[in-house]
Amino acid sequence: MSSTAPSLEQTATPPEGVASLSLAQRIDALLPQTQCTRCGYPDCRSYAEAVASGEARLNQCPPGGAEGIRRLAALLGQPELPLDPAFGNEGPRRIVYIEEATCIGCTLCIQACPVDAIIGAPKRMHAVLESDCTGCELCLPVCPMDCIALEEASAGATGWAAWSPAQADAARARHAGRQARLARDAREHDERLSAQAAPPPEAERADDPKRAAIDAALARARLRAKARPQ
Repeated sequence: MSSTAPSLEQTATPPEGVASLSLAQRIDALLPQTQCTRCGYPDCRSYAEAVASGEARLNQCPPGGAEGIRRLAALLGQPELPLDPAFGNEGPRRIVYIEEATCIGCTLCIQACPVDAIIGAPKRMHAVLESDCTGCELCLPVCPMDCIALEEASAGATGWAAWSPAQADAARARHAGRQARLARDAREHDERLSAQAAPPPEAERADDPKRAAIDAALARARLRAKARPQ
């Protein structure tokens, strides 16, 4: 591990005072925020919560590597462990790029990117915002054209030597923004469906000749039913 890696205190910039952070928040502040899911959890925050609760161990994050494990061990007062190879190996940071001639604009990579680092429109070529790409590689398996490739971006440096606290903070913010947008879109979609399924207000029904005729026919039928001898 490079001796130029930032210290434990420099690893991330928490949004609040350290004293007010939960254990999960302090763990999350020490994670590289690649959102790669290699740890077995859907994002870095979920892994942090699992480590805080004792559900997961501190050696499941390949992007953080040995330096990340050292920092988590210091925070938790636990012994350092070697990176568990079941979750991957520590390696240089890599970013993706899209081969223009092959891309069909399916948008699957855009949907897979956890930090909105891919831009484009349906049936148009997509592009990667290299400065925002975390190298999570989640876009690779979803591409039907196999037109996404990897290139090294850290000159052989690995773990926290290949990734800065500022990059981690920016990736965390982009991921949070994406999650908020997806939640808002889902909520608005549900509201539209509910509005479509709801019966129209009485005023609107009165203005609809067909609806008014149906309502009148139903009313006459109910009156005839009441008038029949029992």
